[in-house]
Amino acid sequence: MQVEISKKKNIENLWSQLNDDGTKSKFIKLCAKEFNRSVKTIRQWWFSNYGDWSVPKEFQDKVISLLQIQINLQNTDN
Repeated sequence: MQVEISKKKNIENLWSQLNDDGTKSKFIKLCAKEFNRSVKTIRQWWFSNYGDWSVPKEFQDKVISLLQIQINLQNTDN
């Protein structure tokens, strides 16, 4: 159970590192396409306190990987 909590916290932490310049919206659209979910579902449930950061367990590792890639990309652009 502790592993799940740390993945959830890791997702929250990585998400907070994304720039607020439209990068978060683009990332949500990427996840919607990648995981075949609606943008609204991703925004409301996966990446918000309202949804309690409810990224499904089967997608958590991939989401963490995608977030890390996105952060690396934005950091090399700066």
